[in-house]
Amino acid sequence: MRCSRLLLVVVFLAAPLFAASNAVPFVNQPLVPSSIAPGSAGLTLTVNGAGFVTGAVVNWNGFPLATTFVNHDRLKAIVPAANVAKPGTATVTVTNPAPGGGASNAVPFTATVPTASLSFSSSVLGVGLSPASIVAADFNNDGKADLAILDLEQPDSCYTFGGAGVIQLLLGNGAGGFTTASATCFENSLGTEGAPNLAAADFNGDGKLDLAAGWYSRGDGSKNLATFLGNGSGGFTAADTDVESLDGVGPVAIADFNRDGKLDIANAVTDVDFPGIFVFLGNGNGTFTFGDSFGPLGATAEDEALATGDFNGDGILDLAVTSTGPPGEVTILLGNGDGTFTAAATQPVTTMVFPQSVTTGDFNGDGILDLAFADTGSTALTVLLGNGDGTFTQKDGQPDAGQTTSFITTADFNSDGKLDLVLVDSANAILIYLGNGDGTFQTALETAVGAGPSQLAFGDFNSDGRLDIAVANSGDNTVTLLLQAAAATLSRESVAFGNQPVGTASPSQRVTLTNKGSARLAIESIIASGDFSQTNNCGSSLPIGRSCHIDIVFTPTEDGLRTGSITITDDAPESPQVIALSGTGT
Repeated sequence: MRCSRLLLVVVFLAAPLFAASNAVPFVNQPLVPSSIAPGSAGLTLTVNGAGFVTGAVVNWNGFPLATTFVNHDRLKAIVPAANVAKPGTATVTVTNPAPGGGASNAVPFTATVPTASLSFSSSVLGVGLSPASIVAADFNNDGKADLAILDLEQPDSCYTFGGAGVIQLLLGNGAGGFTTASATCFENSLGTEGAPNLAAADFNGDGKLDLAAGWYSRGDGSKNLATFLGNGSGGFTAADTDVESLDGVGPVAIADFNRDGKLDIANAVTDVDFPGIFVFLGNGNGTFTFGDSFGPLGATAEDEALATGDFNGDGILDLAVTSTGPPGEVTILLGNGDGTFTAAATQPVTTMVFPQSVTTGDFNGDGILDLAFADTGSTALTVLLGNGDGTFTQKDGQPDAGQTTSFITTADFNSDGKLDLVLVDSANAILIYLGNGDGTFQTALETAVGAGPSQLAFGDFNSDGRLDIAVANSGDNTVTLLLQAAAATLSRESVAFGNQPVGTASPSQRVTLTNKGSARLAIESIIASGDFSQTNNCGSSLPIGRSCHIDIVFTPTEDGLRTGSITITDDAPESPQVIALSGTGT
C-alpha cells in the first residue's frame, strides 16, 4: 500500500511537468558584439533577452550555432570565422525546444568596418496611396530584406471590396531594388484616425512571416486589429479579420506573454471608456483569444505606444506604455508570466510632453534594457536608463532634436557596437543620433525624406553589411530609400603647375582620395584630360576610411595657359569628383 501511494504521488507531480510548455524566446538589441570587421577570427556572441531555456539554440541565418545556456536572459554562441569572412548582414534568432518553444524575433549582426559618421544615397520608390506604416523583413525566405507597407487608401483594383486600404509587399533583390509582389485589400476601410499599425511575426509557427495590421472601418466606425498569414512567397491570406473590434485600436507589441510557445499580441486600446492595454493570446494558428486587460491609462490611448522586454530580470516579459494625455507619462507593467500584468510599484518620472513612440535597447552597455522616446510635444530627446528592477531613471545630457518627433527605433547603424537612434521628425526628415555607449547620444544627423513621413524601417537592403533605412511618406505616396554610401573626398580640388617647357614633363603633384563614408567606394574610372596625365594606386574599390593617391604630371604641348582635369567616376552620391588642372607652357 505504501508503494502504491508513493507511485500515485509521483504521477501527480510529474503530470504538470510534462504538460508545461517552453516560451517563444525574445531577443534584445544589441547583440554583443553587434558587428565585426570582415575577415576576423571567429567570435563568442552574447545574446540577451528573455524566456531562454536549457537547450535553447542561437541561429545564424537559420543555421544553429554551438550555444551555451547561461540563464533565462542570456546565451552565448560560437560564430565561426567563415560566417564573417565577407561583408554582409546576418539574421540572428534564438529557438527554444519543444514542447512549445519556437523561434524568437530577429536581430541583425553586421560584418563591416565601424565608422564615425554616416552617409546615404537617396532614392524614391513610388508606392500606394497614403503609405502610413512600414516593416522590413524577409517575407519570402530568400535571405534578402523585403518591405511591407500599410496604405490608408486603395488603388482602383481594390474598389470591388467596398473599402479603402491595402497592405503592399515589395520584394527586395538584395541590391537595393524592390518589386511589388502583392497587394492585400481590406474589405472594409482604413481611416486616418489614430496611429496606423503593421507588425510582422510568425503567428502560426510555419516558418513564414505573417502580419498584424490595425485598421479603421468607415462602415461602422470601429477600429480593428487583423492578422494575415504569409505564404512564404509574397502573398497573404486573412487569418483573423477581427482580433479586436472596439472604439479604437492603437499600436501593438508581439511576444509570448503567457509562455505557452505561441505568440500573443498586446494592444493599446483607444476606447474612450477604456484607454488601456488588451492582451490577446495566440492560438498558434494566426487567430487569437482575448486574455486580459489593464487600465485605464492616461487621458487617452489613441497615440499610445508599446514596447516589451524583461525590465526586472525575472525572465518574464514586461511592457512599457506611453500615454499622451498631459503630462506625458510612461507606465511600466510587469509581466506575471501568464499573460497578465501588474503596474510597477515605482513609475518613471520624465519631462516628456506627448510621447508617441518608444523603443527598447541597452544604450549604456550594462546588460539592462533602457527606453527611448519620440515626443510630439517637445524637441527633447528622452532616454530612460533601466535600473534592472523594473524602475527607470531619465538620462540627462541629451542633444536637443530641434524638431518634434513622432516615431523612433534603434539599431547599430555605424557598426561601432553602440546602439543608435533614428527618429521621424516634423520637418520632412529623419534624425539619426549615434550612440556614445553610456546612454547619451551625439548631435543628430538630419536627412531629408519625402512629404509627411510617418514611420520607418531598417535592413541591409543592398547586402553590403550596412543597415539602410526606408521611410514611408504619407504626404506624397512614396518610400524614401536611404542606402549607406561612400563619401569620396579630395585633399584638394584644383592643382596649378606653373611654368613648364613645352614637351617636357613636370614633377608630379599628388592628390589624395579618401572614403569618409559608411560603405566601400567602388571606383569605375580615373581619367585625365588636356596636357595632363595621372597614375594612381586606387584600384577598383576603396574600403571605408581608407585613402589612395593620384599623382598628376603636366606635359605642355603648346605655349601659353593649358587647362585640363582629372575626373573620378565612382558610386559615391557626389560622383564624379573633378580636379581642376592648370599650367603654362613655355
